[in-house]
Amino acid sequence: SNKRSQQPDAGDELMDVARIQQLFEYNAWANRAVWECVTALDEAQLDLELPNGQQSIRKQCIHLLGVEHWWPHFLATGEVDFIEEVDLPKQSDIRATWDRVENEMRGYIATLTDAELTRRVSPAFWQGEMDVEVWQALMQVANHSTDHRAQILASVRSLGGPTVEQDFLGYLYTLTLGPKSS
Repeated sequence: SNKRSQQPDAGDELMDVARIQQLFEYNAWANRAVWECVTALDEAQLDLELPNGQQSIRKQCIHLLGVEHWWPHFLATGEVDFIEEVDLPKQSDIRATWDRVENEMRGYIATLTDAELTRRVSPAFWQGEMDVEVWQALMQVANHSTDHRAQILASVRSLGGPTVEQDFLGYLYTLTLGPKSS
């Protein structure tokens, strides 16, 4: 068969629902931190063509959001649904969609079971060339988001905007601080 498939190995039981939940809490934390940097820019800066063939910050944000939307939607329903750039003309539209996608992801993650994490899936546009387990698809989403947050931050920096760290250990450190007192 031409179909490529990663067979489970002895380490697969290490990825459980609790770890996926923590991974996506980190992902939401990092997304919000990056969004704060994006909001320091004005609408015109979001659409600037950037050097070295880098897409505009608006397009980068929409791409990140699109992947964070379509994968859990597909995993939950079996249907692929893409976010369209034309539907997000303003920074406020992107922000509202970002919040909605974060809530959708939390809702999907809340339905997971350890058994569900090992279900094999293959979006139709892969045309049967490959399948992955649900946990692998979710790891792809998280890694993809980290990659694109880094690109967005570099783009924001190139326009003189503020940046932040998005390290997982930084997230864990914020958890040890607890709620800030006034």
